[in-house]
Amino acid sequence: MKALKQLFGSLFAPVPSGPDANALIYFVRGKRCGAVTRVRINRMNDLSRDEDGVSFIVRKGVIDDVCFGRVDLTLRFDSRHNEIGREIEGGEFVTKVDYEAWLASRAGSPS
Repeated sequence: MKALKQLFGSLFAPVPSGPDANALIYFVRGKRCGAVTRVRINRMNDLSRDEDGVSFIVRKGVIDDVCFGRVDLTLRFDSRHNEIGREIEGGEFVTKVDYEAWLASRAGSPS
């Protein structure tokens, strides 16, 4: 049974479902006030063909909900939707841990 599972396991692996099944999630910190924002890129709808006709590109403007600072993202993907480049203006990319820490710090502070 173990040999069959190893041989055919990937055929029966659970398929991601839910709203983030086709999503790429990024976290950005804006320069204006340091607000961290979660950015969702839908692989099926947000990617556009790049000028070369083979790769994909996403340009996205992100406005945080604290000081309304703007961050502009440009993400490039290969034909299999794997990221091959990224640029950011008005902020920086951060990790999910940074995002969660920022949320926790906001939860304790008065609005």
